[in-house]
Amino acid sequence: MNNSSNNSHFIGFLVVLLVALTLLLASGNVMAGSVKWEALSNTEQSVLKAFQGEWESLPEKTQGSLRRWAAKPAAERVRIKQRFNDWSKLSEPQQKNLTKQLKRYRAMSVEQKVRIKQWHGWVKKLPETERKKLREEWKNMSDVERKAYMKVLQEKYGGR
Repeated sequence: MNNSSNNSHFIGFLVVLLVALTLLLASGNVMAGSVKWEALSNTEQSVLKAFQGEWESLPEKTQGSLRRWAAKPAAERVRIKQRFNDWSKLSEPQQKNLTKQLKRYRAMSVEQKVRIKQWHGWVKKLPETERKKLREEWKNMSDVERKAYMKVLQEKYGGR
């Protein structure tokens, strides 16, 4: 994958991961307070059935986070779980690198973020063969080679 594609996937991945971690770890006032398993709605019980045996021993903060998780639409829960599983499979250096990239992205100006999104949109419109070539070759190119390569692609497929 090319750096821009990696950055796009990385940013989306980290946003989802942060949401999942926040749901699981953050305290919230919306559903604060220890709740007995029987007091949960049928939907909450269904979604959280893996926690039934330990539910009442979980801290209030964790219960609240899990209840917010259960309130998410099913598709979003699946997406977040998948992103978390993907994150878990990464090595520690990869996780640290992605975390560093997210911090760098968050520190960017709105204009820089817009340019990055435009860049990713432009790359996504390239033919699959060009995207594949870009992913394979980008990481081994110098900055000068990258600029020259991008100039060729822009001439061939139009500017971004």
